[in-house]
Amino acid sequence: MKKKVTVIVVILIVIILIGAGVMWRMRRTEAEGSSLGDNQKYVYAYVSSIDGNEITYMEVDESVAKAAEENADSDSMEQAGNRQAPADMSGTSTEQDSSDQAGQVPPDMDSTKMPSDAPGGMSDMTGETVTTLIPVGVTVHTASDTETTFSRLAAGDLLKILVETDISGNDVIEEIWMLQ
Repeated sequence: MKKKVTVIVVILIVIILIGAGVMWRMRRTEAEGSSLGDNQKYVYAYVSSIDGNEITYMEVDESVAKAAEENADSDSMEQAGNRQAPADMSGTSTEQDSSDQAGQVPPDMDSTKMPSDAPGGMSDMTGETVTTLIPVGVTVHTASDTETTFSRLAAGDLLKILVETDISGNDVIEEIWMLQ
């Protein structure tokens, strides 16, 4: 009898923890989708180069970012049907395969030039190239919704960046989402 009660209590605790995790994730998603502060904005960008925590990116329209993300999703679905991507011990596929398929800039490409086959072409780029520092500790969300650091970023990545303008008028990166 005592064993059954213990099992039931453990099961209830697990259910409560899972429910709490789901609620936390829902609140986090709602907070992301909620209105931004007066001094905050989202920037969509292709990374031109990254050296340590210094990042150079070219801003793109939100529609371009969404199209690129959908294109990458459909490409990955097609590839999954044709072949299995090799996985390393962490369970991720080789990055070179995914960057080539998504029309991204290879790391050895001149960082001042974006690919001509980028979604929407060069006409959809806003033309603004930004070089800034990523503050240490900024959370980077991967496309598979795991949290990492900016060391995971590479040239050719498509990002959604939460930027906040501080009281001095400087744009400061607060959070980053990898879209591809």
